[in-house]
Amino acid sequence: MSRVRIVAFAYACEPGVGSEPGAGWVWARMLASFAEVWVVTRANNRSAIEAALPSTPEKDALTFVYVDLPEWARFWKRGQRGVRLYYLLWQVAALREARRVARHIRPDLVWHLTLANAWLGSLAPLAGTRFVYGPVGGGPSPPWRMLRGAPPRAIAFELARAALRTVGRYGNPLARLGWARASLVLAQNEETRAWLPARHRQKTVVFPNAVLEDGLVRPAPRASRDSARTALYAGRLVYWKGAHLALRAIAEVEGWRLVVCGAGPEEERLRRLAARLGVEDRVVFRGWMPRSDLIDLMSEADALLFPSLHDDAPLTVAEALGCGLPPITLALGGPPTLAGPAGIAVAPTTPEEAVSAIARALSSDRLPRRQVALERATALSQEARARELRALVEALGAV
Repeated sequence: MSRVRIVAFAYACEPGVGSEPGAGWVWARMLASFAEVWVVTRANNRSAIEAALPSTPEKDALTFVYVDLPEWARFWKRGQRGVRLYYLLWQVAALREARRVARHIRPDLVWHLTLANAWLGSLAPLAGTRFVYGPVGGGPSPPWRMLRGAPPRAIAFELARAALRTVGRYGNPLARLGWARASLVLAQNEETRAWLPARHRQKTVVFPNAVLEDGLVRPAPRASRDSARTALYAGRLVYWKGAHLALRAIAEVEGWRLVVCGAGPEEERLRRLAARLGVEDRVVFRGWMPRSDLIDLMSEADALLFPSLHDDAPLTVAEALGCGLPPITLALGGPPTLAGPAGIAVAPTTPEEAVSAIARALSSDRLPRRQVALERATALSQEARARELRALVEALGAV
């Protein structure tokens, strides 16, 4: 019997990195474990893909088709708003190429992988045949009281994001096209599933895009230490990622130090906050670091502090689990979905109450055991997730 044929849209797709580019790559590999896959992606991903492909086990089932807009149109990529507009224009070119591929291979499914944002929608359903949408996110949104004390720039960002969510939900025809045409919708978290129109939720499955590739579950024992225990924050230093909450929690509990990995516009503000709280000697700013170095650091830490206000499926949380590192998160969006019983989720009531709850979790000595984190990581491994994905495709009758 011939294998199922899939044409996948993956604007972001790059091996060896995190975030959406890494998700696009590992999802293409998972689909290729049981299907023949043609991936339509951006031309600037080509060099990284072609360097990794010869050593990729699924290489014989993967064909990449590279599409980009003309040079004159690429100025749109400047800034977040520009990237979104460029992405929408790129989909027009991707659709044309996907239709050309479809005429030759007659695919069983067309699949939209990345970008994983339900507000922006997809042109992929117009490539013909049955359509799978996602995983998509965009549903999580923090309670406004969690922004108490936030700088004006952060409040302006959240107001703009709330407006975009509303426009995407009610006024974006591409978003409505994706929901309506999909035979199956994969949502990054329960908030995104609830955010979709009610009539489409019955065909929606919560299935985060964070997957641990081979080698990212590391069961080596952590060395014992007599010094202070180490909490790790890893992510961009922007307000909504919650590094300020992690730092304030460290100030409330003795015997812990915080290592901050990441860069961004909030760094100077966080340094001033550490000085004001009197914990400069217990907070280390490491800046951005390569993924391999970050994972090494995770293997030496005792807890991940990731109190993000609206992440969909952060790979950082999955990678921490793979190192046996229990995550402490807010009970919002994707982090608690990924962590499951291996993490502690703090209610997002007010910033002060969230900080106190994080501090209590650190000082209670009741962090989930390392083995629980590793077991959860195994459930998020590429092999395990590929089996689940195949089962979903089989339920559609495509395999």
